[in-house]
Amino acid sequence: MPTGRSHFTELVIGIAGVVAAGVGAWMYYVPTTWFLGGLAEAWYFGMFIAAGLLLAAAFGRLARVAYVDDREFTIPVVVSTVLAVAALAGAITFAVILII
Repeated sequence: MPTGRSHFTELVIGIAGVVAAGVGAWMYYVPTTWFLGGLAEAWYFGMFIAAGLLLAAAFGRLARVAYVDDREFTIPVVVSTVLAVAALAGAITFAVILII
């Protein structure tokens, strides 16, 4: 039985993740002469980590809703789950690079 619910939450979290990734990519090219240039490395790694976590949450919620609606592993469920795992793996990778 389909839930008929809106995907507004997933869209908002996903858009926030994409914006965070965009800001992180922009921060990568910030010159060191900028007044926050000394923080540039931590900023873009932090933004990539935040983007990965937000996208993992959005795709995870989308996969859960698709699974509840379909009651089986359909293509939207599998694709959303794979994207959530990939986003989480990216966030963990950037966190490890930042720590090292």
